[in-house]
Amino acid sequence: MSKVFVYSILALFVLKIGAVFFTNFSLYGDEAQYWLWSKELALGYYSKPPLLAWFLSGHTAFFGDSFFSLKMFPLLAYFLIFFAFYKLCLELNLSKNNSVICSVCFLSIPAASASSFLISTDLLLLLFWTLSMMILLRIRSVRSLQNFLLLGVFLGLAFLAKYAAIYFLLSFLILVFIDKKILVVLKKNKISFFAFVLTLLLVVLPNVYWNFNNGWVTLSHTADNTNLQNLNLNFYEPLKFLVSQIFMLGVVLFFSFLYVIRSFHLDFENKFLLVFSLPIIFIVLTESFLVRANANWAAPALVSLFILMYRLVAQRNNRLIIINFASNYLVGAFLFVSILVSSNLTIFDRIKGLDAFVNDIVKIVGDKDIVISDRILFSSMSYKMRNKPNNIFMPYREGGAITNHFQMSSPLNKLHKNNFYLIGGGADISYLINEHEINLLKEFDVSFSSSNLKFYEVVFK
Repeated sequence: MSKVFVYSILALFVLKIGAVFFTNFSLYGDEAQYWLWSKELALGYYSKPPLLAWFLSGHTAFFGDSFFSLKMFPLLAYFLIFFAFYKLCLELNLSKNNSVICSVCFLSIPAASASSFLISTDLLLLLFWTLSMMILLRIRSVRSLQNFLLLGVFLGLAFLAKYAAIYFLLSFLILVFIDKKILVVLKKNKISFFAFVLTLLLVVLPNVYWNFNNGWVTLSHTADNTNLQNLNLNFYEPLKFLVSQIFMLGVVLFFSFLYVIRSFHLDFENKFLLVFSLPIIFIVLTESFLVRANANWAAPALVSLFILMYRLVAQRNNRLIIINFASNYLVGAFLFVSILVSSNLTIFDRIKGLDAFVNDIVKIVGDKDIVISDRILFSSMSYKMRNKPNNIFMPYREGGAITNHFQMSSPLNKLHKNNFYLIGGGADISYLINEHEINLLKEFDVSFSSSNLKFYEVVFK
């Protein structure tokens, strides 16, 4: 049975490869931003820690930075996630056959199908989060110094992937309070535990150092995302968040779990899985009620929730697992076929139409400088024009609040005096000291932007 699942998921991945090869879609702006970061390696970036940029740099060094190559990066990441997930299932006392099926089924959930097409920090977070969970379980039974060191490395890399790894420490703390065995292990292995803490600190130290030298801009950005000064108490956002989590896991699996939940019992494995999921869901759900929350903010919780639901449903009715896999498979196939034919569905608006826009711009600007006010468009244009001689800048008034990385890496200096073209608004460059004239050349109404884009020629006197 496991072979059928494996071959089926491989077929879905082949479809995804074909979709990437034939589609007319472009990189999403955030993906292009990560590519840009990978060309200027640093110990940190404005909105994210640096691990994804480091990995992308290695990937493009071997495979180039074509659209096809970059879109293969998430697929390669998911092969690694599959093996980490499989090892975690084994540590949770699933049989080898069940571990394979559970891991393959996880690759088929809508969340995995969607993220396997996107370059994101969640990819590496999920990989090292899963490895951290696996090695923590191993420490509970095999108390070697090596395992403690590996936990420090894996968890440190999870932090360098995305700061949401902080949830792991919270769950770890809760686990120590509810599981006497892990508490005894830590008490009897104080030196090994100290080695874990030291290793973790050493791995994350470079990013801490970068933040210190850059005014803690990344932490400020993270705090802005959870800014309680912008309270907007509502019940719609929490409901939307919960529905999104159900859909990302698989609707059939969720309702199958509810159907057999009377058989649920709190063995250690289920306690462990609940500890590494419910606190995260609760925190993000509370945030969605108070301010807002994106569906992927609780991504690590899906690892534990999926295994938790799979364990119970597979024990009670294996046919429901097959039905869940089939339904998720159809969702993934529909997604990849839609990408292959460059569908006009609105969900793809942000990744279509950019090529025609760039071609229009290139015909006008020649080799002159371009100034772009929008972060997403700045990233996308930089990628599309990577082989062009143009310099691309971001407006930034010195001393003002930094709102994106390109204001740090590619700011338009107030003394700039060479003619350029502007995509934005005249007010964006009002801080320039040299006298200049701004002439509106064209307005673009495009699908990849939420507003009309104004294109100006800026001539200095």
